[in-house]
Amino acid sequence: MNLYAIPPAAPFLETLAAGLLTRLPADDPAALARVTLLLPTRRAARGLREAFLRAAGGRALLLPRMRALAGLSTEEADELALPDLLDLPPAVEPLTRQAVLAAMAQRIPRRHGGPATPEQAWLLAGELARLFDEIALEERDLDMLEHASAEDFAEAWLARLDGLVPDRHATHWQITTAVLRAAAQDWTGWLTDRGLLDIGVRRVKALAAQVAAWRDAPPEHPTIAAGIGAGGTIPAAAALLRRLAGTPRGAVVLQGLPEPMDAGLWEAVRTAPTHPLAGQARLLAAMHATPADLRPWHAPAPTGAAPDRAVLLGRALTPAEGLPAWTQRDRPRWSAALSGLSRLVAADAQQEAAATALLLRESIETPGERAALITPDRDLARRVSAELARHGITADDSAGEPLAETPAASFLRLVGRMVAEGFAPVPLLAVLKHPLCTGGMDRTDWVVAARRMERAALRGPRPAPGLAGLRTSVAASKAGASTEVTRLLDALESALDGFTTLPDAPAVPAADLLRVHLAAAEALAATPELPGGLRLYAGEEGEPLARHLHDLTEALPHLPPIAPADWPDLFEAALAGPVAPSLRATRGRGDAAHPRIAILGLLEARLQSFDRVLLGALEETAWPQATDPGPWMSRPMRAAFGLPEPEARIGRVAADFLFAAAAAPQAVLSTAARRGGSPTVPARWLVRLDTFLAGQGNLALPISPAAAWAAALDAPEVVSPVPRPAPAPPPALRPRRLTVSDAALLIADPYAFYAKRILRLNPLKDLEEEVGAIDYGMLVHAAMAGFLRAIGTGWPGPEAARDAWTRASDAALDAYRDRPGILAFWTPRLANIGGFVLDQEAELRSSGPLRACLVEVAGRAPLRLPGGEIEIEARADRLDQLPDGGWRVVDYKTGTVPKAKDLAAGGAPQLPIEAWLLEHGAFAGSEGGIVTNLLYWKLTGGEQPGEVQPLGAAAEDGTPFATLARDRLMDLADKWLLGQAPFASRPHPARSAAGGDYDHLARIEEWSAGTPEAGGD
Repeated sequence: MNLYAIPPAAPFLETLAAGLLTRLPADDPAALARVTLLLPTRRAARGLREAFLRAAGGRALLLPRMRALAGLSTEEADELALPDLLDLPPAVEPLTRQAVLAAMAQRIPRRHGGPATPEQAWLLAGELARLFDEIALEERDLDMLEHASAEDFAEAWLARLDGLVPDRHATHWQITTAVLRAAAQDWTGWLTDRGLLDIGVRRVKALAAQVAAWRDAPPEHPTIAAGIGAGGTIPAAAALLRRLAGTPRGAVVLQGLPEPMDAGLWEAVRTAPTHPLAGQARLLAAMHATPADLRPWHAPAPTGAAPDRAVLLGRALTPAEGLPAWTQRDRPRWSAALSGLSRLVAADAQQEAAATALLLRESIETPGERAALITPDRDLARRVSAELARHGITADDSAGEPLAETPAASFLRLVGRMVAEGFAPVPLLAVLKHPLCTGGMDRTDWVVAARRMERAALRGPRPAPGLAGLRTSVAASKAGASTEVTRLLDALESALDGFTTLPDAPAVPAADLLRVHLAAAEALAATPELPGGLRLYAGEEGEPLARHLHDLTEALPHLPPIAPADWPDLFEAALAGPVAPSLRATRGRGDAAHPRIAILGLLEARLQSFDRVLLGALEETAWPQATDPGPWMSRPMRAAFGLPEPEARIGRVAADFLFAAAAAPQAVLSTAARRGGSPTVPARWLVRLDTFLAGQGNLALPISPAAAWAAALDAPEVVSPVPRPAPAPPPALRPRRLTVSDAALLIADPYAFYAKRILRLNPLKDLEEEVGAIDYGMLVHAAMAGFLRAIGTGWPGPEAARDAWTRASDAALDAYRDRPGILAFWTPRLANIGGFVLDQEAELRSSGPLRACLVEVAGRAPLRLPGGEIEIEARADRLDQLPDGGWRVVDYKTGTVPKAKDLAAGGAPQLPIEAWLLEHGAFAGSEGGIVTNLLYWKLTGGEQPGEVQPLGAAAEDGTPFATLARDRLMDLADKWLLGQAPFASRPHPARSAAGGDYDHLARIEEWSAGTPEAGGD
């Protein structure tokens, strides 16, 4: 047999190209063009083209034909001149298969584990399709595959289900087997009726047809399969390789072993599915060959890595039968083998990405050096791509990105979520602010209108659902008359015509939902110059997205009607899986990828050679991923049926690790201590390597300095703590009026007063914020004001008072009809508050009517100082003149109520300032007088609906609160408004501004860490 091997320490593609060139006659320039090469991936084929060019030394070449065996299709078979393949029925489209299987899954009763939603049915169908493919691809009776019909093949494997689940097994596995049998029979019948083959069946039949073609007519020209089988291969492909290796002009080139193995150890490797050479051992066994049959492909093979590095890695990963070799200590040998091998230990994923980017950046400094990140972790790949952009490098990320995460697909998903959630603020703004969304308007006009609508109607509690609720909120806001917002709403409603609600019933065909969904998205993506379709399906990811949606359009009619409310989940599930070409970090700049830097997934990295490789995310559940037998068969059932162990996947990625780390002159093994906020566990291969080295005289992998570089990248040379902000604008820029709330803010946090009143910075409300104390307070104040104005100073009687309260509370709630959250919370609470208020008012007026009852009244009075005059303003909730002529000042609270000591200390200045203004006749309807009491009414509407807390009119030392307020106002005005005192942030250790809206501007967490609070007056 023509079996060859390339040592793992040699660059595979370069060695393959060099060996092939030496085998061809130098005087025949067309000899290479007559060669056919079968490779595991298309990426490997591209890499081999480059290897031939390097090996040619600059002379022109006619390159051989190169094909990816794993992706063998009818079209590629045509190129290989295999007419027998044209006689095979076509394969079913993948999405059509999944839709048909999903419809079958939905017929499974819920009591037997049937799916609860169309999305679950779609996902279950995907697992079923994978099982059908695996059964076909792992079939070992190749004669039956070659000659039997698809129905006979299905009957053969269905017969193996009998007895697969003995009575001692759990009942649910027996039910699962029965369901699997029924689904397979229905699926086979569906395919037969339409003259189609299942995808896996057609693939193995194509391979069998290739074997038969070579059996009857061996290839006339050199045909070489190279690099296939390092991680194992399917029986049909193994038969193809066996047949090719037995032909005169055929050859199979494999990646070699790190070191020779005896028969016992080789058998142990073959039976250990997680070993990196297990797949190759099983392939050689299927080809009736042994490692001794492997001949050198090219001698001497070029070397890349340090001598014995491959042996070191192979020893570390040896199965239990090879552990006696661990007791043989040879520190000098293994110390030399560590040359070029290092370990990167990062604190988290972001530091790992920054360190990886720096190592890739360093490689560019060496002329001609090529470097790559190899990782299965797409999040790490995206982070590294972004970090490389920081250094002006665009990386070739050949693994692509999930189709569902591309901008256009994300926009489609967001549109569905927006409608499903009733145009709630967060999903609505996600659509309106998406770069693809213009609604037929100019993009600038659209963004301006969206921002105005956001500030006017979407900030704060959530509006009522639907476009009607959105219009109501806009109309109730200051932006109601804005033509821009009205135009945006009209464009939104026009674009979404027919796709504005997704109710639970009635059920409609999923294809109809897809049609209106895409029509709505395309209308929203339209501009005055371009239709939406040209924008949605443009760019590198546009073609695969359009193709996928076309196939989905053909597939969905096979699904039964679904509830519209289930559509967004089903649509997102239908988008999952395909991969689009990667969008480079410098999107839109037109920069080409750097020719010497690459980011690769495990499949794309196979057989590739680089001067430096970084193997990223070497952690359990990432590399290798966790194994799962799937929902249809348990591990014992898979073994009894003849399917490979789920752990065989670990062996395949272990082979990727071994050969990538063994061949590169420099290899960096990278891990992060935490990923996604959770601690990680290093990959088992790293643990074994560390353990082996520790037993060789306490050797260890050298630590890469890149993590320290990344930490130092943004670290300042000198750390200078930011000082406490204390701006001191000139007196001319300081306000000359002071409200009650401003006084409280100025006392607690002068910097917050400065930001609010001098810089005029007002915080935005949160999106979909919880209904807060301010909203509650405004509602309660409105109800109280309406009630007191209705009853006046006297007492109309309990029935009339109750009616007045009902009317007042209803009027207050009317202002919040577009805020269902507030209505639901406060309607019953206002009813509770009403009972408390009626009792208090009846008692207050029991001895006669009040002389005055002033409600929500504004007061204003000048405060004269030597340096100027300051106007003091307040708006009192309630001022009552009692029958004896004294006044009481009442304030309503729905939250925490201040104590008398807070008033005396100046922390709650509202009531004392109102008392001072009242005594000076500052409120309309009062001519001054004596304040005899200050009161808080705590109105919550809860179990205890209300509570009265009288504070008296003077502090404990007898000083009237009004006098204290006047003195403090004079100090405040003289110091901060008329003087030049700096507005320091948080000068009082025991006080803080309510809400802390300006804490981030003051950078409190920076200057307050470990520093004493400054004193203040």
